[in-house]
Amino acid sequence: MYIFEQFFDQRFGKSMVIKGKPGSGKTTFTLDFLTSIRDHHPVYYISSRSTDSAISEAYPWIKERFSGEGEISKVKTDYLNRFEKMVEEGKFGDFLKDGLIIDTKKIVPIVHSLYEFVDAHIGERPIIALDSIDAIAEEYNIPEDFLFLMLKNDLVEGSGANLVSILEAKQNERLEYFADGVVSLDYNIKNDMLIRSLTLEKMRGISIGPYPSYMFSLAGGKFNSVMRSSLVFPDTKYEPARISDPAEFQVSLGDPEYGKLTPEGTDTVPGGSIVILHLKDKGAAVNDFVSLFKTNLIITNIIQGRGVIDVTASGYETYTVLLKSLAGKYLNNYITTSKSDMINPYVISLKGVRLKDDINREIIEVKLAQSKGPYIYFFSSDYLYLVYGPEFLNQIIEVVDDIRTTGVIFIVADDTTYDKMFSASHISLDLFSVNGYAAVSSNKTSSYLIQIMPDEKRWPKIRFIEIE
Repeated sequence: MYIFEQFFDQRFGKSMVIKGKPGSGKTTFTLDFLTSIRDHHPVYYISSRSTDSAISEAYPWIKERFSGEGEISKVKTDYLNRFEKMVEEGKFGDFLKDGLIIDTKKIVPIVHSLYEFVDAHIGERPIIALDSIDAIAEEYNIPEDFLFLMLKNDLVEGSGANLVSILEAKQNERLEYFADGVVSLDYNIKNDMLIRSLTLEKMRGISIGPYPSYMFSLAGGKFNSVMRSSLVFPDTKYEPARISDPAEFQVSLGDPEYGKLTPEGTDTVPGGSIVILHLKDKGAAVNDFVSLFKTNLIITNIIQGRGVIDVTASGYETYTVLLKSLAGKYLNNYITTSKSDMINPYVISLKGVRLKDDINREIIEVKLAQSKGPYIYFFSSDYLYLVYGPEFLNQIIEVVDDIRTTGVIFIVADDTTYDKMFSASHISLDLFSVNGYAAVSSNKTSSYLIQIMPDEKRWPKIRFIEIE
């Protein structure tokens, strides 16, 4: 939410409209943001849902109220005075709603309390929030445009305060035109999952950059933003933290975060397992996740002395990263493949005729003679197709049957390979792109947006944000 802090930290007061259809997360976003900045911005929140106890319990500070009858001496009140006079003269007038006479004068102390609050915090860049401006305006038969412009002219432009107006309607061109910032929240369904997005339509005085849309989640009843991130490995040597070696027939995935995806809720998988990374669609973010998943898993295991056989496409390059980042002693446990006649103790030469002739238990035992098990095997269907053609689909079953008991097999799979191997898998991860982000769902019921974040050594790690 740093960009919003920047927006309201500008020298002069700013106004913002937050819009979106019902259930899009407008109130949760607003309250979480206001909570995060209360230490250095006085905040005042008014809601049309005065009886919503759940909101009051989650955000107890919103119960703080000004009387609406106090003295106002420091802020500009030109529009307020005009408004109060119009109410007294009956320009707005009482009206009938649900069989009851609504007294428009009752809104005067509510508006007055906003001025009181800003007056009490003049010079401190206070923020007032109306949730929602159209509901409050409708309740008291006041045009929402008039209410917005009154607060904008007196409190924002005239007194240096900040104004947040939540809008229930999908749009109000007049309000959006006059507002300094416009933010829209939305959601849609993709792959049977609820995908939420926030778009910066306008942020006067702040650059919104080339990607104005962000994904977010409301898991746990809180606004959880997911920043765009790309995979960057540091150029310096990396000394990974040693984790405790898992049980003899378990393979570590390298990060407790993966416990969110496994049936056991742990970051290990038992020997003999098949793990499928199913690419439901392709994109840079999905490729970044696969590369990082693979690289960090391999690092975790080769530093424990476990052997790895890598039969994947160069798009998921790991060898170059390991060569730059790790001490050479660890690479003795890492074997790659090449479609060539190369003779190298750390490379398996693929003839490209029959997969099992090139990769079988006898060859593996020779190549990994100095490594301990269970071994880790990585295959990718695009690379196997390139080397063996479509026949690899039938041939891979032979290889899996031959080597399965010696370790854990990871397969980066297209749709056809997934259909072939799914029934034999222990874990199946569906990977897909959403607005430039990567997302994952597993055999479990939850789905997650994927964020790549550097640790204290600047090494990239995975963070999963539950989609809700």
